[in-house]
Amino acid sequence: MKIRSNKLTQCVVSADGEIIELGLVDQSNTAVSVQLTFDQAEAVVMTLPHLLQAALKRRTGRQDARYAFGIGDWMIEETKGENCLLVTLTTADGFQVCFGIPFDACQALGWSLMHHAEQVREARELAEETRAPDPLGLN
Repeated sequence: MKIRSNKLTQCVVSADGEIIELGLVDQSNTAVSVQLTFDQAEAVVMTLPHLLQAALKRRTGRQDARYAFGIGDWMIEETKGENCLLVTLTTADGFQVCFGIPFDACQALGWSLMHHAEQVREARELAEETRAPDPLGLN
């Protein structure tokens, strides 16, 4: 049976945390729900970003299109007994993902982010400086 969702109504978690239920309204305005086990919900979460990117490529016709989540906030936490840091990234609308990043990868990622951001900023500044002035003075 195929159900085409018109609206997501509510999402709930069972008391024991084993079932995640997604409430929907289908195309005939009937309330339906999908219940997923914890493992199935994890598989869906891992699959959706790939599917969104594939859909975006098809919608735009651009193979270089990327579905990107803008970061609204981030948090770094220690872990006990693990050789990693927990990095939680949160979008402005509340979508949240937490990654366990090994210490060596944390250092490499931090260095790469800093240096790539500097390179992009410098390239943009140079492009702005070398842009030809508008003969009408409208730049």
